[in-house]
Amino acid sequence: MTERILIFLNLLAMAILVGKIVFLSCVTAPVLARTLDANAFSQVVRNLFPQYYALGMVSAAVGWSTSLALGLLYGFESFVLIPSTLWLGILAIEQYCRTPLIARMNDLSDQLKAKQAKGISTPLLQKERDGLHRRSVQLNSLVLFMGLCLIGFSGISPTLQ
Repeated sequence: MTERILIFLNLLAMAILVGKIVFLSCVTAPVLARTLDANAFSQVVRNLFPQYYALGMVSAAVGWSTSLALGLLYGFESFVLIPSTLWLGILAIEQYCRTPLIARMNDLSDQLKAKQAKGISTPLLQKERDGLHRRSVQLNSLVLFMGLCLIGFSGISPTLQ
């Protein structure tokens, strides 16, 4: 019974992780970008992303801990170690995006807005902010890829059958 609960929680963590990325990228962001003006969109994004990354962190923590628990039950072979490592990597990326990356992006956005309101040109500030945004998109894509690897791996893992 315990192993079935662990497997269920592990699969649920995968579904939530991949689902949150796909839903935000394919549904939420495009709809919000089309319907909100720039200021409203900016406010929604500032309020949305800390919770978005927190959900990813919780999913990764559940996935990692259930993978380790399954390892205790079945032994720490590659079918346990690879997913555990992927989960730990996802947790690290989500934490990085939630804490230092978002804070720096918000700080740069505030500086840009203040300088633009004064009519000051800020190409270097804009370039740095755009670079951080690009990094967040790349990391989000990496987490999606890692999540899809976890799903694929679960299909061949004897511990999740």
